Amino acid sequence: MPIEFTIDHEKRFVHARVLGVIALKDIEDFTDAVAGQDALTYRKLFDGTQGDGTYTDEDVMTLAARAAAYASIAKRGPLALVPKPGSGAELAKRYVNVGKFAGEARIFDTVDEAMKWLETQPEGKPLPEDKR
Repeated sequence: MPIEFTIDHEKRFVHARVLGVIALKDIEDFTDAVAGQDALTYRKLFDGTQGDGTYTDEDVMTLAARAAAYASIAKRGPLALVPKPGSGAELAKRYVNVGKFAGEARIFDTVDEAMKWLETQPEGKPLPEDKR
């Protein structure tokens, strides 16, 4: 998979890096893995600086809808996106805006800036059973 990632349950942190060209299915598989390992509430760093995307505007809307749906499962932890400069930054902005992140997602120019922000953020908490 062109998205290499680790989920550190002890640190409650997800680190993902894009290596190569990714498509909608790759991001869906990644987000499913995060949800499947109960890591939605963890802090997440998504480093896209070394990759490219082959997704359309419609794909971005599909991913944002999926992100919004995850918000009904758990209060998502902070997400720091570091897109490849250019069109990647525009896609990231659209994803954050449509994905209903309510301030818990930010876009950064560098991984260092993203990590500094993540270190100051509290992680999300699971929703009570009656809110699911």
